[in-house]
Amino acid sequence: MGKIHTATCKCGYHAIVRVGGNRRTFTTNSLFPFYCDKCGLVSVNFRNTPIHCPKCESLDVKEYGKHPVSIESTNFPVVQCFNYGAHKKGNLCPDCKEMTLEFQSADISFD
Repeated sequence: MGKIHTATCKCGYHAIVRVGGNRRTFTTNSLFPFYCDKCGLVSVNFRNTPIHCPKCESLDVKEYGKHPVSIESTNFPVVQCFNYGAHKKGNLCPDCKEMTLEFQSADISFD
């Protein structure tokens, strides 16, 4: 089951992030937030190889939860899908380019 999270920054940036997939297609379509230099925060299907931006098709995407777009932490991730995980604080904001983007837990699921 997939979840819908929010990403916000003190600069005013706000985005909806889809994570995971539904029970019928999760083996071929599972989403996780990545950073694209051209498009910013995008939900990428990490089941597609090579992993690429769904908007511009760029292969230069970086997984949130890992350096250089997130400050790595030993805390439990707020956004998680299989082996992918991102923490609440310390993520790169696509607008202000500061490490102030925060992910919020999802209250909404999709299937």
